[in-house]
Amino acid sequence: MQQPESSNPQKSMPQTASIENIPIDELKKWVSNATGGNREYQKRIYELLASRIYRVIRKIVGASNADDVMQDFVIQLFAKLGQFRFESSLETWAHRMAVNQSLQYLRKTKREEQRALKVAMATEMTNDSRSQNQADDAEVLQLAMEQISGEQRAILHMKEVEGLGYEAIASVLGIPEGTVGSRLNKARKELRTSLIQLGWEA
Repeated sequence: MQQPESSNPQKSMPQTASIENIPIDELKKWVSNATGGNREYQKRIYELLASRIYRVIRKIVGASNADDVMQDFVIQLFAKLGQFRFESSLETWAHRMAVNQSLQYLRKTKREEQRALKVAMATEMTNDSRSQNQADDAEVLQLAMEQISGEQRAILHMKEVEGLGYEAIASVLGIPEGTVGSRLNKARKELRTSLIQLGWEA
């Protein structure tokens, strides 16, 4: 199966209608044609999803690995699009696939161990000085985000950046809605612990 022309939304990402504005019958037509290999409809679906999906993937796996995971996601998206049954929104379904793809990537490459070493080195550097400007704070926050698990980064990104509700987050992660709050609180606690270890002061 061929991919749309670009799997990196940062390079070419025209802004089209949002999924919410597309009638369900029209969206079903898009999915049916894209599943059949129609390049034009594949491109339409890609452009609907790519920008937000790329941000989620980048937040979980990091900027240096996001393009590779995004390419894998695009392949999986159109390989599995025929399995989409409209039982949830297409965006939620794609979000779940992107999160799973990203977490699988982290497990496969053992990225967590590499991040832990990177943060340990950063901790020694931050001990030299406690005075930080805004740029320093942003860098420390990024390092702290890299120290927590991929799933914790995902849930924080979906809630704090994407603004998704508990129901949508539960659907993406495949967990009970009642579990979202506790996992979100744990992720915030872990992030705060990481920030403190890096010398961050509220």
